[in-house]
Amino acid sequence: MVTAPSLWGLIPLFLFIVLIFLKWNPIAAIGGAIIVGAVMSGASLMDVATVIAKNGMTDFVAYIGLVILAGGGLGKIAEKTGVARNIVSFILKRVGINSPNKAMISTMIASCVLSALLGTLAGANAIIAPVLIPVVAAAGLSSSVVAILFHGAAAAGLLLGPFTPPMVTLMELTGLSYPQVLLNAGLPYAIVLLIVTFVYSKVILKKTIKDYAYPSEDANVHVEEPNHDPRQAMISKQATAAFLITLIGAIIYGITVKGGANFTIVVILLTAIVTGLAGRMNPNQISETFVEGAKPLLWIFLQFVLFTPFIYFIEKMGGFEALKNLLLPLVESSGQTGMIIISTLVNVAGIPGAAVAHSILMHKMFLPTVTNLHVPMSIWALALLVGSQMPSFLYPTGDAIGAMGLARSNDLKNVIIFGVVATVAVMLLVIVYAFLL
Repeated sequence: MVTAPSLWGLIPLFLFIVLIFLKWNPIAAIGGAIIVGAVMSGASLMDVATVIAKNGMTDFVAYIGLVILAGGGLGKIAEKTGVARNIVSFILKRVGINSPNKAMISTMIASCVLSALLGTLAGANAIIAPVLIPVVAAAGLSSSVVAILFHGAAAAGLLLGPFTPPMVTLMELTGLSYPQVLLNAGLPYAIVLLIVTFVYSKVILKKTIKDYAYPSEDANVHVEEPNHDPRQAMISKQATAAFLITLIGAIIYGITVKGGANFTIVVILLTAIVTGLAGRMNPNQISETFVEGAKPLLWIFLQFVLFTPFIYFIEKMGGFEALKNLLLPLVESSGQTGMIIISTLVNVAGIPGAAVAHSILMHKMFLPTVTNLHVPMSIWALALLVGSQMPSFLYPTGDAIGAMGLARSNDLKNVIIFGVVATVAVMLLVIVYAFLL
């Protein structure tokens, strides 16, 4: 049995990271880490059951998992009612696509906007891919470029939406409002990421179009509006209007009443119900479609429920406290600037594929030092966001591989290089902000 505080208490964390890199299912990885943590801390089976029931189901991270499930349900309703397609088609027509540059801009706008609205990177790209690929293929984009655009733009969208998982988590952890988190963390980060995405795509376009061009049958397909009858087209437009009005109205109301993270689930459910009704779905159809969209994301909810017990056993053994004691002299001697840079660098190399969990973990580890050094919470929000999100770029995780799959690309090399370039660029943003403290 490990006596706190001890660095041995971090073994479950290291085990979790190793298992993730070995491509274990996240639930299996975190389950294995919990078992090791429980054994090392001397906990009984009843202790494990109690922590899962009382802590795992009631902690905020489980709520984030519920938000993600609900976001998947809303996305499916938006897809079934034609809302998602209407939004994408509107963007394509407004931008116009008659050159590679416009094709890249259109793809980025569509991916970013839908990701921000639906709160899901993979879900947004899955919806737009069938519509966009024939258009951008005809405009001369390679599958390598489209994969980069899908990954970078959708990730940027998650940093802009008021009810996306990373933004909701940041608001809860820092106590800042949505406008404060957006202006100080989400927007600067998203701007840098979008610029890097566009520039890198431009750089590799000429080379990759030779090796990774889309088949001619894709380029020759002209995407038209579905052959709906006039009544169905009208219903789809009404559903789109209902979706946008309800979502924007709920967001404004939530900000006005300072609803914060807890208001998120109401916004998603309300928007889903109103959109479904406007799309002429009956209550049963709305419920079934909502569940259909949430079902593929159930594993995320289960992972988040297990995350709190995972953290509990690490804290019981004093793993974080021991690490804090080890790093504290270095961090404190570096002052505010050094603390922001060092803590972000440490966490950028952290857990890939678990951004929300990672930000909570990072916050628990460094909050005492943040408080002691009087680091502004607005700057800490940026450090949290970068430290939790960039592992998904530094390593070829599910987000990157998923973007490749949806873009029909097998060019992993450029995805990896892009991830490293994006990580360096965003870290430079953190360093600049740190020196401006």
